[in-house]
Formats: sequence, C-alpha cells, structure tokens
Amino acid sequence: MIFTKQRRLEQATFIRSLSEDFNTHHQRFLEAWPVLIEYQDVPKVMAEEKWLRVANALTSCYGSVSFLVRITRLVKASVIDRKLLHTLYYDDLTGYSTRKLSFLIQWCGTGLDLAADYDSYELARIIPAVLDLLKELDSIHQKNGADLHEEGHEALIARFEDRARNLLADPDRFSVGSDNYIGNYIEIAE
Repeated sequence: MIFTKQRRLEQATFIRSLSEDFNTHHQRFLEAWPVLIEYQDVPKVMAEEKWLRVANALTSCYGSVSFLVRITRLVKASVIDRKLLHTLYYDDLTGYSTRKLSFLIQWCGTGLDLAADYDSYELARIIPAVLDLLKELDSIHQKNGADLHEEGHEALIARFEDRARNLLADPDRFSVGSDNYIGNYIEIAE
C-alpha cells in the first residue's frame, strides 16, 4: 500500500496515541515478571496464594500479548505502516515479546492458563502472526544498518521457535481437556 504524506501524518498521530498503551502493558508485564521467573519448572502442587499470584501474573502477561496481537492485525490489514511502527516502537515490540509468549507456553495445560483466560489453541493461533511481525520488524531494522546477529535478535527468535515448536506441532497435547493431556494440571495444596 502506498502512503501519502497526509496518510503518514495520520498514521504517525495514531501510532503515537498508542504510546500510553505500550507503557501500560509493559509496566504490567514488568510487575508479572518476578512472579513468573520464580518457576523454572512448573510445580505439581501449589499453595492457593501462590497459585493466585501466578494466575494474576499470567493474566497480565496475556493482556500484553493480546495488545501485541491487535497491533499485528492492524499491520497485516495495512492500517499501520510497518516502517513507521519500526521507527517508533521497535524496542517495545521486540524487547520482551518472545519472553511473554514463552511464559504463556510454560503454563499451558496446568489450569493456570485457563485461569488467565488463554489456552494452547489460542497460543498456537497467535504465535505465527507475532513471529511474522517480529521478523518483519527485524528485517526493517537490518535494512537500516543493524546487525541482527550482533544484537542477539537472530538467537532470540531461534530460541523461541525451538521453545514453541512442540506447542505448534500439537496444541491438543497441552490442553487440559484433551485425551492427549500431558498430566501437568496443578493441584492446590490444602
């Protein structure tokens, strides 16, 4: 799509209006981070208080990812110009996106995913779209002279693709209600 000067000005104004949303979602994720980073492995049993803390942290994390998905849809529909988005929000979009999705994947099928209002099928639907946007933004970044290898973006995407591969191959395996259920539903300690 060809953007006129007037259209670019309208886009810049619209995209700048999203600044507060970017900041709000980023702050919510930063508050969720310490809770989610505590768990390298998903426990089988949790105290109710910890269960609720993790569920709330995942809700914040998922809200941030949902915002990213809305941005992805606007870009795909050519409502938002990719180059302008890169210029204004490259770091905001690429900074923690794969980490947020990794946290959500980690808790799929535990019951906490459902408490946070997402599931493996939802993630399997949105991950490819988010990855496409991140790769497009990285491509623009590279065309502007950045070294993706040196900055670590190539490794970040590759690690995330490895992390997401199992979920994307069989989202049913990570669903609480599936016949293929892994058996990692978390019980609340009494």
